[in-house]
Amino acid sequence: MIVTQALLQQKIATLESIVRDEEAEFTLQALRMLLDAMHKIDVLEENIATPVRLPYCSSSPVCEIEAGYAAGVSDCREAIRRAGYPIEGDD
Repeated sequence: MIVTQALLQQKIATLESIVRDEEAEFTLQALRMLLDAMHKIDVLEENIATPVRLPYCSSSPVCEIEAGYAAGVSDCREAIRRAGYPIEGDD
């Protein structure tokens, strides 16, 4: 059996309708926490799946200002990669 959010919601509804005891209350709370965690994971996976778009920067800057800008974009690109996010154009 695969545990899905819909299945958890069904189980929660079933447990809420039965006579309450300590064990049922604990199980109900654990299921609610699991459902919440699954939702948070889905949101995080959605965010990570979207590649980060960085501004265009010339690979051969003509002045010191452009060189500083290119170095800043390069540093940001590296930090984003290390954080585990995909960058558009990386394959």
